[in-house]
Amino acid sequence: MPLVSVAIANWNGIRYIRRCLDAVFGQTYPEIEVIVVDNGSADGSKEVIRNAYPQAKLIENPANRGFGAAYNQAIRASRGAYVLVLNADVFLDPDFVRVATSCMERDTRIGTVAGCVYRDGTQEVMNVGVYLRKRLSLVNSANVDREEFVFGSTGALPFHRRAMLEDIRVFDEYFDESYFAYQEDIDLAWRAQLRGWRCLYAPEATAHHVGSASVDGQVRLIDKPPFFQRHVLKNRYMTLTKNCSPGVFLFLLPSLLLTELLAWPYFLLRHPFRVPYLVLAVVDYLRLLPLTLRKRRLIQGRRRVNDRYIRQFFKGF
Repeated sequence: MPLVSVAIANWNGIRYIRRCLDAVFGQTYPEIEVIVVDNGSADGSKEVIRNAYPQAKLIENPANRGFGAAYNQAIRASRGAYVLVLNADVFLDPDFVRVATSCMERDTRIGTVAGCVYRDGTQEVMNVGVYLRKRLSLVNSANVDREEFVFGSTGALPFHRRAMLEDIRVFDEYFDESYFAYQEDIDLAWRAQLRGWRCLYAPEATAHHVGSASVDGQVRLIDKPPFFQRHVLKNRYMTLTKNCSPGVFLFLLPSLLLTELLAWPYFLLRHPFRVPYLVLAVVDYLRLLPLTLRKRRLIQGRRRVNDRYIRQFFKGF
């Protein structure tokens, strides 16, 4: 049986980390290792991990290094042929790893398996396989019950093939650490698609998710704290710059322009005190632009698919 590495980034996750780890260690698939990277938690959660789960490898950061950096640490410290990138507020059903591994083993072209995620405490489907809206946000597939190839997985629990992660890494980073938080899952999925890796939605791989637990369940951009809104906007621009070819950019341009024309006046009129954070997002993007362009040259120079292939993953405005 191939070894599966479960990578978890924890930041003040005291409310959920026990249940998350209990679900991981309760999997019916036996060959599992667990690596938890704690991003400077101050709520006692890292002490819980250290004392109650000695079988997990705990890496402690003195401060919050961000989502991507923490998961990169965990992936580098792991040994498995497959890597489950798991949020601390996700609770796997017992057969999740077994089902995902089985999907991977039957087709070496599959780089990622996406599961069926229910909202915690309900039978409401929260995430399935995802596509991209033309304004560059994720949207669930209309399909819930059958397998299909999709753009990517929700960032809460993508199940990756290590060979794919090694193939698409840029400057020794699997997740782009310039993002800090949000949209790094879109970026990674886009890079994988450009290299010809496929993402399979497997409805029998099930889990439950609280959702945006680190920001008290604030899922929508307009509800998130200004600090995170700043990163979302900056990361949006970086994702387009790195992954979008001229042909795909022209295909998306009307939707992207309309989004910008609606978003900036909305914040200016409804949340004017947050506008400085959005301006800082543009400043951040420009500061990072030279590095982003270097990454773009590498990504675009290694792509294996054409624009038509990428356009199939965009569904609606």
